[in-house]
Amino acid sequence: MYKNILLAIDGSENSRRAGYEAARLALDDTVNVTILHVMDPDDTQKDVVRSTTERHLNKQKKDTLSSIIRFFGEQTVDHEYVVRRGLPARKIIEEANTGKYDVLVIGSRGLNIFQEMVLGSVSHKVAKRATIPVMIVK
Repeated sequence: MYKNILLAIDGSENSRRAGYEAARLALDDTVNVTILHVMDPDDTQKDVVRSTTERHLNKQKKDTLSSIIRFFGEQTVDHEYVVRRGLPARKIIEEANTGKYDVLVIGSRGLNIFQEMVLGSVSHKVAKRATIPVMIVK
């Protein structure tokens, strides 16, 4: 069904579930999955001044990213890991719209309705602006 899947991950539990869903979609040997992680420059600047507890959370995020990538290797799914730096929604949309992908799989951040109205969400922005089908996984 799909030949090229773009998976956007951020290290959250919802991105882990999105990774499992992308792997399920990639059951055929001819499917390629591009795993995209966008490093937000604001977050990397904050990392420098974070407390020990927040550093621990950052380590958990890196562990989750590693486990998603390792999972694709264990499932023998053809994949590549790509890192971009910039605003996540913008970079994901740019990659989705300029690449040769059939579908974009992304995790939902899990904001409530009020938070999403005020803050917006990456998955919502991506779904509105991507020119390919978008699957949002909760």
